[in-house]
Amino acid sequence: MSALTLRLQDSLDQQIRTLAAQQQISLSDFARNALESYAKQVQQELQLKDMIKAAEAMHQNPMIGPEVASLTQEFDFDNAELSGLDPANADDQQGWWR
Repeated sequence: MSALTLRLQDSLDQQIRTLAAQQQISLSDFARNALESYAKQVQQELQLKDMIKAAEAMHQNPMIGPEVASLTQEFDFDNAELSGLDPANADDQQGWWR
């Protein structure tokens, strides 16, 4: 395992120390967990961007663009359909997602 040295603002240092103490974990464990979580988030965001680029490329490809459009047409819906839904009455909501 390697070591990492960080310079932190005093306020962030105090916040981290307080949170680590509340969770009863070491500063190293807290920092490791936070960095691991952030690295996963960044990786997911990059993968999503790559997927969007690939989908746009497929949509613009004259060989497969029309087929992609026909496949996704069934998923088009009007946001107005959702505007009247009350999240508190989830049992009353019906739609393709239920």
